[in-house]
This record gives sequence, structure tokens and C-alpha cells, in this order.
Amino acid sequence: MSNQLGPIDVQCDAPSYAVVRACRRVGIRMPEDVRWCRMSHFLDQAGGWKGLFHPVTWKKLLGGTQDGEHCCSCGDKLPMLERVTFTFTTGREETLLLGQCARCATVFWEET
Repeated sequence: MSNQLGPIDVQCDAPSYAVVRACRRVGIRMPEDVRWCRMSHFLDQAGGWKGLFHPVTWKKLLGGTQDGEHCCSCGDKLPMLERVTFTFTTGREETLLLGQCARCATVFWEET
């Protein structure tokens, strides 16, 4: 039976693990254990034919949100993203926009 299984396509939508771990220090709850979504990817999913299966689409169709208002997959409002700069031991800096959903704890992020 194991010879019938093919490779599994896994997509990771999180920044580097070093950044994820460090997010605990900037107030992100359980960063290693929650869903991470790049904000631009999350918003793009709601458009196109794949958007038919996105919870945001159904909430809009059922009158749960106003046009232009976006919400998390759990139905709560998307969090405000705050600019955070991480400095690595090598001296390299990486600046991200970060926010966490108050209801389901999904972390939304974007590179600056």
C-alpha cells in the first residue's frame, strides 16, 4: 500500500523559523503552534474560482460583511499589522508587518 502513495505537496506560508520563534518576544501567542498566513496570499485566495471555498466569500454572500471589509477564516476581523524589525546575531535585520487574530490566533504577516 505504501508504494501507492505519492509525494505530498506541503506549502509553508510562514517566515523563517528563527523569526517565528522570536515572535513570542513581541507578543505573538504560541507562534510555533498556530497557523501563519502571508496577508497577500490570504487576500488573493478570496478571489478567483478557488475563492468559492474561502470562508470570506461565504460570509460576504450571506451578508456577514460589508464590501471592502475583510475577515479572518474564523469570521473575526483581520488584525491590524504592526511593523516589527528582527535583528539577527549576524547583524542582518528583517522587517515584517505582523498581526494576530484575536479569536483563532492565526498570525498574519507580510514582508516590507
